[in-house]
Amino acid sequence: MALPPWKKVLVVDLGFLGDTVHSIPAIRALAQSGAVVDVMTTPVGAELLGLVPEVNRSWIIPLRKPSPPPWRHFSTLLAIRAEKYGAALTFSGSDRNLFCAAFSGAVERIAVISRQRWWLPLLRLTRKLSPGSHSSPLFEQRLDTLQKLGWSGCAPGWSWSFSRSVNPASLSNAVYLSVSAFGSIQKEWPLKFWAEAIRLVLKARPSTNFIVGFANSSREKTRAQNLAECTGLAQLHILNQATSITELASLLHQVDLFAGLDSGVLHLAMAMGKPTVSVFRDYQRSQEWVPRGNFHKVVKRPCECDIQKRNLCGQEARCLVAIPPQEVADAMLALLPSTQAIV
Repeated sequence: MALPPWKKVLVVDLGFLGDTVHSIPAIRALAQSGAVVDVMTTPVGAELLGLVPEVNRSWIIPLRKPSPPPWRHFSTLLAIRAEKYGAALTFSGSDRNLFCAAFSGAVERIAVISRQRWWLPLLRLTRKLSPGSHSSPLFEQRLDTLQKLGWSGCAPGWSWSFSRSVNPASLSNAVYLSVSAFGSIQKEWPLKFWAEAIRLVLKARPSTNFIVGFANSSREKTRAQNLAECTGLAQLHILNQATSITELASLLHQVDLFAGLDSGVLHLAMAMGKPTVSVFRDYQRSQEWVPRGNFHKVVKRPCECDIQKRNLCGQEARCLVAIPPQEVADAMLALLPSTQAIV
C-alpha cells in the first residue's frame, strides 16, 4: 500500500522550532514518495526548512506569542488556494492548523484531530485522523499518521544542507549550552546552578569549552551575559551576537555535546545527531518531547503544577530547583568524549 499519487502536497505546520524539527522526517517521507512538498510555517520554521533539500517552498505566517487571529493572514491563504494542491495535511490539531488545512483549497484536506470541538463539522476536512500514542516521540507519531494514509517506507530521519559555518573562540571539546526557554520561563534552570555544573565539569575535564548562544531577544542575551558573570571562566564563551537558525544548526553540528532545557534548541541538537543532556519538568505528555537513546540523558522531576493544573511556582519552577548541579554535571561528563584528559 502506498500514499495516494499526490503531485503537490501542502503541509500545514504552524508551530515553533521544536514542532518543525519533529515534522521534518514526515515531510521528507512525503517528498520521497514522489510529491512536491510545500510547507505553511512560521519564520523560524521557514529558516530551518531552508536547510532541508526536500522542501520545495515555505509559505510564511509571522506568528508570535501571543499570535494574531487567523484572519490576519487571509491573503496568504488565498494565494495558497490558487496553487490547487492535491492534498493539505496537518499533523497538529491546533485551531490555526485545522483552519488553514480546511480552507487551503486542496482536493484532499486531512487533519489529525486531538480533541473534539463543536465547530469541527463546519470545517471542510475530507479526512480526520486520530492521534498516535502520546508515549512515542512526536516525530514517530507524525510518521504513524502517514502510515494511516498508506505510506510504508522506512523512516528517513533528518538531512541537512549547510552553506556556512560558525567559528566561535573554540569548538574543541565543546559543549553548547542553552539556558533560556522561549516563552516559558518555568522551563528554566537557575543560572547559579548552571554555573556550578560548569565548574564541576571543568574540575573533572579542564579542557572542556562551553559555548552559550542566544536568540534575538534582550532577555536571552542578558541571561547569557549573567551566566558569564556568575562563572568568570575563560572556558565559557558567549557568542557576540544573536544566532540565526542557520548559524545555530551549523554550530550544533560542530560541537561535541548539547546541554540545556526543554526547548526547540534541544530538539534541533537531537536531530543533528548530537548527544544531549536536558533538564525537564515531568509534565503530562512530556514523553513526546524527551530525546530517547543511550546518547541522551534527561534529568527531570515531577511537576506539581502540571499535576494540579495550576501555577504553584510563580516565576521559578520549584521542581527544577530540586535538581542539584552535580546531577547535571555527571550527565555531561558521562557523554563527553572519553579522549579528554581527566585530572
